[in-house]
Amino acid sequence: MTTQFLTLYVLFWPLVATCILFTLCTAVYRDTQEAKANGEDLV
Repeated sequence: MTTQFLTLYVLFWPLVATCILFTLCTAVYRDTQEAKANGEDLV
């Protein structure tokens, strides 16, 4: 394995985890706003 390949491989996983976390937070925010608009509880 080359050093560049290993570096890109190591840096790839935090990028994936960040994207997943961003997607989850966005979905929770939208659900919260929708529940507020409808006068409902989030749970």
